[in-house]
Amino acid sequence: MAGKVLRQARVFLPNWYIKLVRPGNELPENEVMFHVPLKMTKLDIRNYLESIYSVRVAKVNTRIQLGKTKTVLKRGVPQKKKLPDVKVAYVTLADSTFHFPDLFRKQEVGEEKQTSEKQPEERRGSEDTSSWW
Repeated sequence: MAGKVLRQARVFLPNWYIKLVRPGNELPENEVMFHVPLKMTKLDIRNYLESIYSVRVAKVNTRIQLGKTKTVLKRGVPQKKKLPDVKVAYVTLADSTFHFPDLFRKQEVGEEKQTSEKQPEERRGSEDTSSWW
C-alpha cells in the first residue's frame, strides 16, 4: 500500500444559495427575480446559474433592499428591531422564458363552484328518512 496512491472523488458545493422570488410587479417573460447574499456579485450570480442549473444568462441587475424596522415590546418598553438587508437580483434569461406555476387558480365568473355537500337525495340511507335528517 506504500507505493499506491488512492484518489478520492471531490465534490464542490457552493458556499451560498439563491432564492427565487415572485415579484410584486409584472416582469418581462424572460426576466426572473432572486434574493441573493449581499456578498454575491453579478459575475457570481451569472456563474452560479450557468454552472449549476445550465441556464444561459443575458444580463444581471442587482439592488440592495433595506430591511424593515419593527417595533417590539421588551419588558414593557418599545424597542426597534431591524430585519436584515437583502440583495435582489433581476436576471434576464438569454433564450428562454419563465412562468410561475398557477397553483391557486382563481375561479372564473362563469364557472360553477363545486361544493362538497351532498344534495338531500344523494345522502345515504333509505328514501323514507325523516326531513330533519
